[in-house]
Amino acid sequence: MRRFLAPVIVFALTCMVFPVLAPGAARAAAGPCVGAPPADGTVYAETRQFVDTQSWWMPDVDQANNSITNNGHVHLGACLPERETISSGNVTVNVRVILHDNPGTANYVSMVFITSDTEAVVQKCYLRATAADFTCPGPSSTGDGDFVCAGTCERWLTFSRPITDFNRSGLQEIHLRAFVPEPDGNEMRTSLNFQTDIQNGRSPSDVSRYPFLRGKGWYTHAGYCESSVRSVPIPDAPVSGVWTPAVGLTTHPNASLPATHSFISIDPDFHAIPANRGTVLWDSAGPYGPEPFGSAPISIDTRTLANGVHKLHLRTSCRDNTLGSTNSGVTVIPFTVAN
Repeated sequence: MRRFLAPVIVFALTCMVFPVLAPGAARAAAGPCVGAPPADGTVYAETRQFVDTQSWWMPDVDQANNSITNNGHVHLGACLPERETISSGNVTVNVRVILHDNPGTANYVSMVFITSDTEAVVQKCYLRATAADFTCPGPSSTGDGDFVCAGTCERWLTFSRPITDFNRSGLQEIHLRAFVPEPDGNEMRTSLNFQTDIQNGRSPSDVSRYPFLRGKGWYTHAGYCESSVRSVPIPDAPVSGVWTPAVGLTTHPNASLPATHSFISIDPDFHAIPANRGTVLWDSAGPYGPEPFGSAPISIDTRTLANGVHKLHLRTSCRDNTLGSTNSGVTVIPFTVAN
């Protein structure tokens, strides 16, 4: 089934097109994080948006639903300084982790700084059952995290590292990644990659490998399944009229299963009972954008939406016939409508 908010969607001709900010979107001054949950009321020195990435391990409609094939979700979200400039002090990011119907024991979240010639884990924060929110706990006595959940539970971690930890200046990448070992011995991961302009006095060298916002689900054997936003930066200020960001819902190019379904919606709530699919813009077999790692525009007529903050939900599913379930990678970005 295909549903469209606008009648025409034109696919990108190449898998490596990175559009600039789309018409109707603009940059804004610093202030509260756009779309932030109430728990994070920080007023940041630069404009930020709360971006959520999710990993799902859930069976398709024709796959058996049992304790091996259904491990629910893990969310990783944060107020990101995506494409903003940081010229002093630390990169500080509050990270929210949610387990939803996930039987695993959450281990830790890592923050990785990626430059044109290095990739280094600069901080690990462990997910602990009794630790206070907005801290960076160490491991338990076993050397791992010990956060488990029945139903839906959340934890907040705070990462903070000096910008001098980047060995280059200019456009650099930050990678956040959460690890959840599952009872059957497999592992679920979710990760979020974004870029920030770092001005630390080091020699300039912009990152060029996949320089766009992307959220990934990962599961043992299945590999990565990815949803990305290619129109960078994502809008700080309100959008109006027809907003046409470029997105990619595809597999990852490195040893991962192909995308078997793609879904794009505005303001869904899959934790509601019954689940709310939101305003569905696309729901179809296969990727959205040419494989591998392509992209295409999606037209959003903001005049059909109420003024205020909305969420664009991108979900790519990659079926794993060997393990009998489906790995999905989700990226959710906020945008503000003002018509």
